Amino acid sequence: MQLAKLAQPQDISVLLIEDSQPDATAIIKAMIYGESLYNFKITRKDSLAEGLSFLDKGAADVILLDLNLPDAKELKAIDEVHGLFPDLPIVVISGYSDMDIVHQALHKGAQEFLIKGECSGVAIRQSIYQAIVRKQIEQSYKRGDKL
Repeated sequence: MQLAKLAQPQDISVLLIEDSQPDATAIIKAMIYGESLYNFKITRKDSLAEGLSFLDKGAADVILLDLNLPDAKELKAIDEVHGLFPDLPIVVISGYSDMDIVHQALHKGAQEFLIKGECSGVAIRQSIYQAIVRKQIEQSYKRGDKL
């Protein structure tokens, strides 16, 4: 996805890795409620293993990642996703609100950290957009591009 293209209406492919059906439903409803420049194509997986398998076969523009999964607790999920897909933006959406976890998640490769139940659809959509842009800027910087 090109940075310049984000200013125009478009599809954004989101991989939501969330094992809780009620939480996933709330996140998806929040994302699609209201006006947005983006058409979110959301794929949900219940575990980290299912999410990684999906990414091996398909593509996503961004990952919405819970930190309390059946096969990955706390920061393990970020380590695995970022290790295998370092160019993919990660937005953590978790029930954890401990600032130490937030800081560690951001240092391990997440671009954004949202707390479940405390973020609106607007905040989720904005975080997705910001994560994509930050990742593009990071990649551009690493390549030595002039911004």
